Amino acid sequence: MVFQKIWIEQCEATEGIRERFGIEKALGYLIGEKLVNFVEEADGNPDWAQELPQFIAEIKRIFSPTEIRDYLDTIRRTGVMGHACTEDEFELFRETGAIRAMPIRGSPNAYTQIAKLFLEEASDSLATRE
Repeated sequence: MVFQKIWIEQCEATEGIRERFGIEKALGYLIGEKLVNFVEEADGNPDWAQELPQFIAEIKRIFSPTEIRDYLDTIRRTGVMGHACTEDEFELFRETGAIRAMPIRGSPNAYTQIAKLFLEEASDSLATRE
């Protein structure tokens, strides 16, 4: 498998996460962890950057524009610990140095890029549906 195609398996896994753990965990896994990591890698790698529009299109197929917008409006942290830990557990890991204080590495605008990609298109899609 071409590694920059990993997003396909991650999207497939999201369906099971949603069924087993709920929408918040599924959004955290796919957007807050996997997409953030993908955007960071795509920032310096054209092969990954080329896959980004397809990855985002699949996320938008899995989640409604409202679900995506609500997630982005309320996100407090990203990465695997961002959606797997409680607030207290996350803070304990951060205080002990087990995780970074700023969970998004690479481009300082990675989260802004993700939010902009989704919010612009989600807003357009919502206007069309409503």
